[in-house]
Amino acid sequence: MAMEFSLDTILGLDRKKKILIFAGVLVLVTALYVWLLFLPAHKTIEQLDGKLTGLLSKKAEQEAIVQNLEAFKREYRHLEESLRQAMAQLPNKKEIPSLLENISNLGRESGLEVSLFKPGAQKPKDFYAEVPVDIKLQGSYHNLLTFFYRVGNLPRIVNISDLSINPTKSKAGPSPSALDTACKATTYKFLDESERPVEPKDGEPGKKGQPSKGRRVQEQ
Repeated sequence: MAMEFSLDTILGLDRKKKILIFAGVLVLVTALYVWLLFLPAHKTIEQLDGKLTGLLSKKAEQEAIVQNLEAFKREYRHLEESLRQAMAQLPNKKEIPSLLENISNLGRESGLEVSLFKPGAQKPKDFYAEVPVDIKLQGSYHNLLTFFYRVGNLPRIVNISDLSINPTKSKAGPSPSALDTACKATTYKFLDESERPVEPKDGEPGKKGQPSKGRRVQEQ
């Protein structure tokens, strides 16, 4: 015969059984609370806590940007000015002839005889091209230094390389006061969009750095 439990039945039990029943009910209620309420709520809290941490981190980054905004603006203006100065040192296509003529004139003004001044083929890079010039000069060491000094003070970039200096030979023999100088002066030209080398698309012939057909990269 099944035992029927009621409040009167429970109250009629001895103290030990009452405590056991109460403990069992408490454990059951606690388990139901943890399973049905606490665990879902805890998971939701963890998710919200993760979102809050991300938002706080983003807020801190934005506050740091706002605090350093003026410094960023100053740095941006500095970079713009540096770019402007760098671009000013790269002559464009129209300025190259006058620049080369200026270099040649500097040799004569420095007291040197210019026996060779031969611009070579331009070498396109990215947004600029190298413009090499083979130069042969004759004159004293002092005049040669004057020429190099004046070239170094030009507003445009001009690099001197492949320098060779030898005493001038004559019928009387080498002259210590006269020198034959050969060198290469390289300046740099800013390329317009139409002059810049293009990379061939996949499957197309050609190599990187070569100009596309019909694009002119050398001075005529």
